[in-house]
Amino acid sequence: MVEEELARFERYGAVTVVPRSATGLALGDDPALLLRHPVEEFLPEPATIDRLADAYAREGLRVEARTDVGLTVGGDAELLAEVFGSPVRPVRNKYIRESVRYEPVAAGPLRSRPHPELVAEVRAPRAGFELAASATPPLPPSDRHLRLPEDAARLAGADRLHADGIRGDGVRVVMVDTGLYDHPHHRAHGYTTSVVPALAPLDPEADERGHGTAMSALLLAVAPGVELTMVKMAGEAFSFPLAAFQRAVQLAPDVISCSWGTLRAEPHLHLEVADAVRRGSTVLFAAGNGSTDRRTAMFQSVATPGALTVGGVHVGPDGGLRASDLASSYRSSVFPGRAVPDLSGPCGMLPNGNYIVFPTQPGCLFDRRNSAYDGTAPDDGWLVSSGTSGATAYAAGVAALAVQQGIGKGRALRAEDLAEACLPVTEGHSITGDDCGGVCPNHAVGHGLLTARMLHHG
Repeated sequence: MVEEELARFERYGAVTVVPRSATGLALGDDPALLLRHPVEEFLPEPATIDRLADAYAREGLRVEARTDVGLTVGGDAELLAEVFGSPVRPVRNKYIRESVRYEPVAAGPLRSRPHPELVAEVRAPRAGFELAASATPPLPPSDRHLRLPEDAARLAGADRLHADGIRGDGVRVVMVDTGLYDHPHHRAHGYTTSVVPALAPLDPEADERGHGTAMSALLLAVAPGVELTMVKMAGEAFSFPLAAFQRAVQLAPDVISCSWGTLRAEPHLHLEVADAVRRGSTVLFAAGNGSTDRRTAMFQSVATPGALTVGGVHVGPDGGLRASDLASSYRSSVFPGRAVPDLSGPCGMLPNGNYIVFPTQPGCLFDRRNSAYDGTAPDDGWLVSSGTSGATAYAAGVAALAVQQGIGKGRALRAEDLAEACLPVTEGHSITGDDCGGVCPNHAVGHGLLTARMLHHG
């Protein structure tokens, strides 16, 4: 499977094109400019995106995604090299050894042949990583595991809202993740879902890693009435998170759920996130399971101002709340003054985070890998896991219920909009060493465990 995927992406490449702004201001490698300048100052002149998209189409390339501030352009690898001045080739990441991962790398400088005066820069896209701890579920019921959908809905206090007809109906949610397999669990609960691939070579029918299928089940447990679109960003060995996020923005959703980070820094992603928030989408990113946004780190969490960052809280069998020692918390290196997380969702504890029973694609990467320690088979379509990935999907479901009730009044939700719906968490510490210290809010969990209990305005 990986060999076939490699062959496809040796033939098909993609680049990120950033248009020149009308003001001349460029983000470049300094996302912190977003703290000093509004997104509007980075927007290009009217019709610039249209002109570029038309020009690349005339060259025989495919505009895979486009927003107000960027494009992803793909096509035959040789043609792409002609138009942008250098080949972009897949190179295996030698540091990730538990699975095969490739990254697109430009052999030389990239520049746009059409309309160079309209283009600020062209980049090879960064790959991504999903944030997970290293029909009927096969495991017997246990108070150590949350089962979907009932336990997640109960934990969130969403079951009472569901009974009152508040289920996320009419709310458009996009999840950017590895895909969505047509699992019997989803069919049995009548969820409304669809899949859009970020790039043409990605198979919308498959979820080779299995992460997205699992995360979607948790989001839908909390908000079963939403219209969920999965933007598939990855196969088993390749991933294109920036293109997928751009594709998500194109769909103009109310909520965008992102349970991943990037391999190495992807500065332009921050501009795309800030622009999505400007357009009114509530954007959520996982805080990380040990990762931060330290500039030199390979595994980069995303803490764009305006997005909601989600940490982890473990809820014990007795209902006791503790900061998860699996979840990241940090002060941003990219955005001075930014603390992560803003709030938290349910998450397991070290070593493996075995906490939530998830459906997934039978025999996928996560089904095979997690079976070594979670008590499930490597091909049964179920896994037990958790992390800030799941916490983010859960929080996105709660956000959808808030949107349905008019909280935010059409703008992107802010942490303060949801603060009263958070349960205080005063014990425990994060994986990065922040202790709750007997108070909440705190650095380890932000405002605490997000629930839907205070959202009912009826």
